[in-house]
Amino acid sequence: RHYAASKARIDIGRFLISRGADINAKDRANQVPLHRAATTGSVGFIKLLLDGSTAPNKTRLNTGDRIGNTPLHLAIESGHAEAAVLIINAGADRERLNQENEAPEDVEGVGGVEQRRVRQHIIDSCGKR
Repeated sequence: RHYAASKARIDIGRFLISRGADINAKDRANQVPLHRAATTGSVGFIKLLLDGSTAPNKTRLNTGDRIGNTPLHLAIESGHAEAAVLIINAGADRERLNQENEAPEDVEGVGGVEQRRVRQHIIDSCGKR
């Protein structure tokens, strides 16, 4: 699950989900597959995890990893604006703090012009938090 998410292997992810894979299984870093897909900006894999997920298999949008980063923190930190917008639109908590007391939209991430572009895309698509 985590490998498929980190490599954007939608075909493998779809197969594993069809066979009952737990989309909320945590790895040693306390990350669920959505963390991995957010970090790599795999919009297709994020959609796979979000589409049609219902209780009890609903993707946990606000699960923090071992340092409290949610998938939204990681998408923004990695500079993946479209991934961040998908996660926000699915209901992610834009105010959730990590262990450094940073909300997702406050993480430094890639920095500079690229980070400003990511933040502006989020505001344009989702409004201010």
